[in-house]
Amino acid sequence: MAAPVDDVMPLLVRVLAGNPLTGAAILTCLTTADATRLRRLHPAVVGVVAGVPWGHRYRYPDIDVLDVVKWRAALPGAVGVKLHWRLRFNDAAVAVLAGVIHLDLRDCSNVTDKLLLCLPTSLRTLNVHWCSGLTGDASFVHLTALASLGCSSTKVLNTHTRGLPPSLQELDYNSCPLRLVSVSLAHLSQLRVLRVAQSGLNDVTLAALPPSLVDLGIERCKHLTAAASFAHLHALRTLQAAHSNLCDAALATLPPSLVFLDTSECRYLTRAAALPPLPALRQLNVSNTSVGAALVGSLPAGLEVLCMVWCRGITAGITLEHVRELRALYTMGTELAPAVLAACRARGCTVSAAGELGKHEAYQHVTALAVLADGRLASGDHNREMRLWDVAADCPEMVMLQKCFWVDALAVLPDGRRLAVGVEEIRVTCGLCPAGCIDVWNVAAAGGPPVRDATIPCGSPVSALAVLPNGRLAAGCNDSKVRIADVDAGVVAATLEGHSGSVTALAVLSDGVLASGSRDGTIRLWEVGALVCVATLGWYTGGIRSLAVLADGRLACGTDGGDLVLWDVDSRSATHTYLSTTTRYRYRDDVVALAALPDGRLVSGTNIRGLVQLWDTRPAAMAVVAASSRAAGTIPMTVLAQVPDGTHALALLPDGRLACACNNSRGVYLLEVPPPATLE
Repeated sequence: MAAPVDDVMPLLVRVLAGNPLTGAAILTCLTTADATRLRRLHPAVVGVVAGVPWGHRYRYPDIDVLDVVKWRAALPGAVGVKLHWRLRFNDAAVAVLAGVIHLDLRDCSNVTDKLLLCLPTSLRTLNVHWCSGLTGDASFVHLTALASLGCSSTKVLNTHTRGLPPSLQELDYNSCPLRLVSVSLAHLSQLRVLRVAQSGLNDVTLAALPPSLVDLGIERCKHLTAAASFAHLHALRTLQAAHSNLCDAALATLPPSLVFLDTSECRYLTRAAALPPLPALRQLNVSNTSVGAALVGSLPAGLEVLCMVWCRGITAGITLEHVRELRALYTMGTELAPAVLAACRARGCTVSAAGELGKHEAYQHVTALAVLADGRLASGDHNREMRLWDVAADCPEMVMLQKCFWVDALAVLPDGRRLAVGVEEIRVTCGLCPAGCIDVWNVAAAGGPPVRDATIPCGSPVSALAVLPNGRLAAGCNDSKVRIADVDAGVVAATLEGHSGSVTALAVLSDGVLASGSRDGTIRLWEVGALVCVATLGWYTGGIRSLAVLADGRLACGTDGGDLVLWDVDSRSATHTYLSTTTRYRYRDDVVALAALPDGRLVSGTNIRGLVQLWDTRPAAMAVVAASSRAAGTIPMTVLAQVPDGTHALALLPDGRLACACNNSRGVYLLEVPPPATLE
């Protein structure tokens, strides 16, 4: 059976993978950035690369195409493309889109109603997010195969929905001016996914939604009343209603088909709120609401994941004995009795163990954490406030450092007694233009007052800091530069240039090479002594937000959009890519914080849903997974906590606990990290 396959399989595939079937799978997993590099290997490779249907495995491809005619000439087999916002459409540009299945036009302000009528009828996926040139009269009706349409933050459908084709199965219409009062989506009989967050969805339009809906997102919809009803949505499995006007009466109308429900931050839910019979419900989030004993008593026995973070209506007298299938419980800030938590653990339920260390004064994000040599924890926020915490004490003592400006990064210098602070300041003389510097504080005495030793001007806000092996300090700045500071001399000694976006993350590899991540979507590796970039890793449309070096030397990076990627820096190749946020969270949840554990595992934190996740990235653990029947690339993961309002910083303490900064609640929390699993 293998011989006929070998006869038709290109040589490149066999070289890449060693066998034809695996080789074919590898080609379909590559991105168009990879294709660009492959074409340069040998003239014989060009035909193979050109024939691959690039983009068919990705909803939206990964490179902004500016010259679409050259793109089509180079990749005639491609079926997906993301066009650059500066592209000027003409007859030639439109003609070469024939046969495209996935088209991403986001941010293209020159996309007009007239241009839509010229798009190929082959389209199945179309993204016109933020296309300001579209009006309420825009029509997609001629796109008879269109299954997925993204038109968030546009005026599309502002007055009617006649322009939507009945073939639609997914519609993303978040943050739009549509009132949804005089319009109806009832004719979309195949619609399965609808996202209308921050729109004017009201009771009338809700009642007219097609009963085919499986996934509904109505976050921040403020026009629902007590008359709102979901009872007719018999197939609904997922309802995301966070920050909406969902109330007790509307909650009672939920259909029994529901599997996932998010009502966090719904301020009209009261202690009288109760769920109707929901036998299929498996995940529920009621965080930051006033629900109480009535809702807990109505929880179905089959519920597996329950988030009750900051629920003040939940008292110590409430039990969860009837929720026998519970597997994960998050109760940060909710006063359940210790015996209730112990009983849950005894049944095999993972209970998020978190204690509040303390709060900053102002209602602002805690943006940075760092652990001093003596075990104290430093924290900084966006209200010009820094604090030092003695986390080892039974009653943690806090020392307030002199208020400075916005704190975006912290780093402990090698002598262990000095703390570097990345600062964003306002230059009043330049019309409130942001500038930046590095403040150096002497914090040697545990009980003595900290003293600011030096200030090193950087000319741009400092977003990231990293200590180099020679004791110098690398500072990632918003002007896309990495500055190398000689702390003892109090000056910037060198500047690394190459990024085209702000530098948001830094990490020092085991061989002393500096890794920098940027909003431009790349990771650059620098030989700092020679002031040269020796490699560029990846290209991510959302940008790099965080970096960490694992115990075995691999580089982990977190991106806008929720990707978490592991890189083998020696081979300059990505070894694993996986989502750090569950697929039920449809909107972007950036991986803004990473912490590498000494045992080889990795912790990630996100800034919207506040998921703090523990990944078993140990090579031995990943080898066990690879040898099992699990999907390729799967990494064992445990959710440690769901932090209120998200997080921006993580730091591992000497005692093994994890410090976690909470965004809007100003708090710093301490999380227990479970020991690594035993590998057989």
